[in-house]
Amino acid sequence: MTLEKKVHLIQAMNRSNILNLIRLEGPISKRAVAKRIQVSPTTVNSIVSDLMREGFVKEKGVGYSTGGRKPVLYTFDPDVNFVIAVSLSNSSIRIASLNLNGDIKEIKTHATEKRQGRAYIELFLNALTLFVEHLEDLSRCVGISIIAPGVVDAKRGVIKYNARLALFEVGIKKLVEETFGITTFLDNDTHSFVIAERYFGADAYRNLLYITVGEGVGSGILVNGEIYRGHSGSSGEIGHMAVVQGGAPCSCGNKGCLENYVSWPTIHSKIVSALLTQGVETSISAHIDGDFNSITPELFVEAVEEGDPLSMQLIEEMAEYLSVAIVNAVHLLNPEAVVLSGELVQGNETLLALVREKVSRRALPSVGANVGIHMTSLRGDIEMLGALSVLLQEEMHVGRYSRL
Repeated sequence: MTLEKKVHLIQAMNRSNILNLIRLEGPISKRAVAKRIQVSPTTVNSIVSDLMREGFVKEKGVGYSTGGRKPVLYTFDPDVNFVIAVSLSNSSIRIASLNLNGDIKEIKTHATEKRQGRAYIELFLNALTLFVEHLEDLSRCVGISIIAPGVVDAKRGVIKYNARLALFEVGIKKLVEETFGITTFLDNDTHSFVIAERYFGADAYRNLLYITVGEGVGSGILVNGEIYRGHSGSSGEIGHMAVVQGGAPCSCGNKGCLENYVSWPTIHSKIVSALLTQGVETSISAHIDGDFNSITPELFVEAVEEGDPLSMQLIEEMAEYLSVAIVNAVHLLNPEAVVLSGELVQGNETLLALVREKVSRRALPSVGANVGIHMTSLRGDIEMLGALSVLLQEEMHVGRYSRL
């Protein structure tokens, strides 16, 4: 590494640590920041001045003094600037404006209605155009941050592979920047949740396996505090880990992939099949009035927590397949913790307990006894927090180097 690159890295680290400390513990004085970060007062003064000029930090009164001049206190200002966050998924395109604390000011949702390929991209661009056109003072927009499922090259801003949406080598970043003239970021959705967990979450894990279960199944891997992306950016495709030899065909071309056994489309199909062809008694029937489209993940989780027999059978199967994949992953990675998220996990204490029990039974004692399995500590709209976190890390280096 050249001297110039080393200096740039140190400057970025100092900026990240100072901004993160002010965000987490402000109002705080420059002197206290310098002492905590262990850098010179001159460096702190320069960086705080830059952050104030950019609108990320503001003065917040004065502190106590035992003698002499009272110190000026500084705090993070989340409302001067805003971010446009976008979540692309198989069923919807969600666009929101957020302040830098993740508070949603406005949000719009567009159903994709099974669009794929070019039609999907056209819907996305039209929806984003309508959203951007009515926003006031775009000069305060820090950037557009987009998250998407599938294999994503975050550095180039390209969706490399998403079979369900028929998106292959789509340069989303370039397309959006050329259309709107706003700095744009793109990352895999689950990777973004890992960043959000580190930035907004309750626990500062440095080695983490994060798994989300919803429309699909994905995972993110944190190694020594950094996202592990792999050689070509495709790390974390746990949904395409084979858990059943010669099992059900998958859109990826393989058979027996985890996603085919625990994702919401699969669970929904099993519920509908049980109601139509097997005449199974389930509490879900009382809530849908014959409309199978009204069966939601939330309704399913409620039925599980109520002990509904059909739902309990399905959740037992889910836990079995998930535990196989998790054991394989923790044997390979040895993380501090496994964090579970997604619409089939949130509030699903039964699933969490079953996965813990099965992983503990299957894993090597030295591994199973030392890895915690938890639900995400994130609250609110996790997708929007994920998109925001990508931008905060990439554009402002917030939380990239340390969690103080």
